[in-house]
Amino acid sequence: MLLRSRTERVALYVCLPLLVVISVATWRLWMRAQELGRSLVESREQGLLLTNRLRNAQGREDLAGEALAESLRERDSALAAAEASRAQALEARLEADLQRGAADRLRTRRYRELDRMREALGRIAETDRTAMGMVVRLTQDSLLFGFDSAELRPEDREIVSRIAGVMLASYGFRAYVYGHTDDQGPAEYNQRLSDRRARAVHGYLVRAGVPNEILEVRGYGERSPRLQGMSREARRKNRRVEIAIIDTVVNYQGQIPASRSGPGEP
Repeated sequence: MLLRSRTERVALYVCLPLLVVISVATWRLWMRAQELGRSLVESREQGLLLTNRLRNAQGREDLAGEALAESLRERDSALAAAEASRAQALEARLEADLQRGAADRLRTRRYRELDRMREALGRIAETDRTAMGMVVRLTQDSLLFGFDSAELRPEDREIVSRIAGVMLASYGFRAYVYGHTDDQGPAEYNQRLSDRRARAVHGYLVRAGVPNEILEVRGYGERSPRLQGMSREARRKNRRVEIAIIDTVVNYQGQIPASRSGPGEP
């Protein structure tokens, strides 16, 4: 009995510390497990947070990429439009240059043609070159009507025929035949006389072959003197028939005039 009690006491002394050690170890293991569990939860939470951050960053990157792509597309479209606009402007300038060059060449040819006509007509009667053509002046030095007469003499018809020949050898013009008188006599009488004489020259030009559709005729009487004054020289210069020849090929700006001493002069 005594021995049993001693054995139990020994077992008690041995097992109790062992139980205490085991309990402490178990508690520590449990505490460690709790810590590991919390760490795992925190790790999972951090992983989810990191995943969300990565997703947000990827989303922002995708949005930035889309915005960049859209910006690049807009830039390319603007560059293409600007290039097309520059190409159109260049084409328009080239076309304008070509047209201007063609117009300049045409104008040069017409000037040469008009100069040729002026030179030929200048051998027949007094002829002045104008900006758009020329004026042939048939004064008493080259064409002489009888008193109160509108009939052309044979030598006058010869002059008008030669003028018609030069006109027929040219093209692209219109002619205006104007009659003028001096200041002697009533104004109404002078008006009728200038009209009759202008029509006499006009009629003979038509008979010589000049197309009637390119001719116009008008009398100015004493209203458009070439020289002012009542001297014999002034009156002799003022008694005249003028043929204004106008180029119709070149597009001149403004209205076509008629003669330097009368309305509508070229």
